[in-house]
Amino acid sequence: MEREPIAMVDLVAQDAAYLPEIQTAMAQVLAHGHFIQGEEVALFATELGAYMHTPEGQPVEVIPCGNGTDALQIALMSCGLRAGDEVIVPAFTYAATAEVVLLLGLTPVFVDVDPLTCNLDPAQLDA
Repeated sequence: MEREPIAMVDLVAQDAAYLPEIQTAMAQVLAHGHFIQGEEVALFATELGAYMHTPEGQPVEVIPCGNGTDALQIALMSCGLRAGDEVIVPAFTYAATAEVVLLLGLTPVFVDVDPLTCNLDPAQLDA
């Protein structure tokens, strides 16, 4: 039995209408080299904050990050945790997930994941 291929999203066709604008913006960023703290990132943060507004219509604070490790660190720092506090970490994850917990003086507690979803298995939280 021959299988039919599953059609995936055609990103080339999808992006075609925006490609000139994307290429122009990328060329500007490459020209000045401010990849993380440049004007474009500041504008993105402002516009995203306005888009992701509070129920009262006030913009939310957006903190652009250069990588996922920085994002995890900022998120954990905002939780008010103290040195030695335990943080649940999936046992099946990228190294930075536990690394940032240790970097902040916290204690990672590894919890197994559900083999079907690869997400934390809630049944393992009490174990």
